[in-house]
Amino acid sequence: MADNVSGRNKESVFSKIYDVIQNRYFILSLAFCVFGAIILFMTSALQFSGYQRTISASSEGISRQYVVTAPRGDIIDANGIVLASSRAVNTVMISNAYLDDDSLNSMCLELSYLFDQYNCTSVSGLDDYFQVNPFLFLKDEEQIRLWQTDHNLFDLDDYTQGIIVTFTDNYVKTDPQVFFLYLRQLFDIDESYTEDEAYRICRIRYQIFSDNWSFQTGTPVTIATDVPDELITIFNEQNYHYMGIITTLTYRRTYEPAAQLASHVVGYVGRISQESLVTLAPYGYSNDDLVGQSGVESQMERYLHGYSGVATYNTWTTQGPEGIFFPSSYGMPAQSGATVQLTIDSDLQRVGIEALKTYIDEAKNAELIEMSGYKTANAGAFVMMDVNTGAVLAMGSYPNFDPNDFVLSMYGDAQAQEQVEYYLGLGEYEEITAEDMPLWNRAIMSQYAPGSTFKMCTALAALENGVITANSNWYSCDSPIDIGGWEFRCLEFPNGGHGPLDLNAAIATSCNIYFMRLGVDTGIDNIDAMGERLGLGEYTGIDLPGEIRGVRASRETKILLHELEYDRTWFPADTAQSSIGQFDNCFTIMQLCRYTAGIATNQLVTPYVIDNVTASDGTILYHGQTESTPLNISEENINAVRNSMRCVVTGTSIWPGTAQDIFANFPISVVCKTGTAETGFEDIRKEYSNGLFVCYAPANDPQVAIALVVERGEWGASTAIIARKLLAAYFGVAPTMAEQAMSSIPITGDDLDRLIQPVAAPV
Repeated sequence: MADNVSGRNKESVFSKIYDVIQNRYFILSLAFCVFGAIILFMTSALQFSGYQRTISASSEGISRQYVVTAPRGDIIDANGIVLASSRAVNTVMISNAYLDDDSLNSMCLELSYLFDQYNCTSVSGLDDYFQVNPFLFLKDEEQIRLWQTDHNLFDLDDYTQGIIVTFTDNYVKTDPQVFFLYLRQLFDIDESYTEDEAYRICRIRYQIFSDNWSFQTGTPVTIATDVPDELITIFNEQNYHYMGIITTLTYRRTYEPAAQLASHVVGYVGRISQESLVTLAPYGYSNDDLVGQSGVESQMERYLHGYSGVATYNTWTTQGPEGIFFPSSYGMPAQSGATVQLTIDSDLQRVGIEALKTYIDEAKNAELIEMSGYKTANAGAFVMMDVNTGAVLAMGSYPNFDPNDFVLSMYGDAQAQEQVEYYLGLGEYEEITAEDMPLWNRAIMSQYAPGSTFKMCTALAALENGVITANSNWYSCDSPIDIGGWEFRCLEFPNGGHGPLDLNAAIATSCNIYFMRLGVDTGIDNIDAMGERLGLGEYTGIDLPGEIRGVRASRETKILLHELEYDRTWFPADTAQSSIGQFDNCFTIMQLCRYTAGIATNQLVTPYVIDNVTASDGTILYHGQTESTPLNISEENINAVRNSMRCVVTGTSIWPGTAQDIFANFPISVVCKTGTAETGFEDIRKEYSNGLFVCYAPANDPQVAIALVVERGEWGASTAIIARKLLAAYFGVAPTMAEQAMSSIPITGDDLDRLIQPVAAPV
């Protein structure tokens, strides 16, 4: 009976099992489980078996990443001509492939020979401090001590007297040969290598060692640039042999020849300083970045720099896999810098620089013939500006520099390094650089006594304050004349003077006595106020770094410049000298150009050299032009000054103008003023005075203004030839045969605005 019951129960269980198996949902569930088990098994097999290694050569791929530098944005001129750009350069880096010292040293030696064979630029910071054949430290002892005691580098202990230093101890090595033995030991370079071979290895090993933390944590270290495509192909095809070698593109700043002509505007780049890094680090800058050091490169750094990216890389290693294999597409591309377009016209810039250099060369040749013993023209600056907008069409300073030298010097170019030493005044160049100042933008960073170019300011102050009028402005030039106990003489007619002159004749002849008398009657306070109104002795707001403010002669200025109470007292003779652009008056050439443009338009513009900045997608990020400020000078008064400046070219019925010989046959009507200003060093240093010139044109429809200076140029009227060449280029005036032969020979009768020495005590 029990057996029957048991049999029926078994039949019931089997029946239920059969029903479940027959259910289609069970069949599907079972299929999913089987497939899942297969996938799990295959994944485990790939993970733990040697299959992954068999699909490659003999080792495994390890994943890392490195920073990809962004191409620096281009700088172009007003016509779209490229002045500065970024050139892609093949670069070789080395990453950590876990090679032992013997293997790494062997590969470093092979790489060194390859770099020589293919004329690559081998990168090693060791070259800045040390060399062999002969053994020599390249810096002074204090710098070598700091280098060797650096806690992030060798971390050696500074020794005290009496300690015998060997290559095996942890003390600073002041003997270069002992230091070389120390390097061999540090990098485990065995005795089988010659000194030359060991040094080759040391150069690359030092580059790794100096950034060892990054190297150990997966960031590759740059060891060569300027690598030809042929060698890049070898490294890529034989990557299993050159373990850890990564090839990539970096970008090098290059400057076109036109950039040298405008070098003080364009500027140059250099390695980021620690001070700058503190400020720029939040924007993604690193220790290896190049940043603008001067000019537009510095002013627009944040626009030009761009944004770095990240690239993943895979390389062969002697050890097992590290991390996960990442495709290169997983990186983040770099974003190139924006394009900066300048207002500078390269054609005008070339004309201005060549004209300035020609003037200086002719002055030097003339001095060789005359043998006066005076130092003659050696430097100068000019600015050409759109009078209506403030756009600077040309701005030059001479001597100038080649911005490429700063880039090439960082890559071991010996000639470039020599040039940089001259630019910076290092070593034997200290004295000559102090005089030439090739990096100094004289147009905005130097201040000059304006001489007679200031006389329009004195005239406007007198007119606006009712001392003279447009129709009644006569003064008599009597020479000699006593002003406050000081005797002054007319430079053209010292024994008698010009006699009665109106404003036109006074400006045309640049009569000092006329403007001294006019200035004393007007008063220094009114003259100072007009100078401020015209932007003299004030920042112009030019969008370049380094602009200085300049100085206006005034009661306040004299108090600030002197300590003794007597020397701080303002005298009538001070006003007399200030009225002709001497005494404490010192302005930049940019200020004089802006002031001249203000006379032309009765508006004070803000000069600018950066027209716009455009992102890579075409978005305009920045505009340079700003609104001008009305001067609100009476049209009758400002026209009186304009007419008198025109007489500098046309002369009057009696008196010739000081620029008449230069512009008499020029087809464009030029409004101008010459100036020859003493520096106070003529007798002390035996050198000529500075020559200055300002102008605008055309007279009835002003478009451009020019201001220029030639240091030790001797005569202001002579320097007008530089302005003539600029105006001819701007207006498309072809030079005649006579004009081509026109030189810069000093013109007799030009104004000379001397610093008058007192012949009696002031009263």
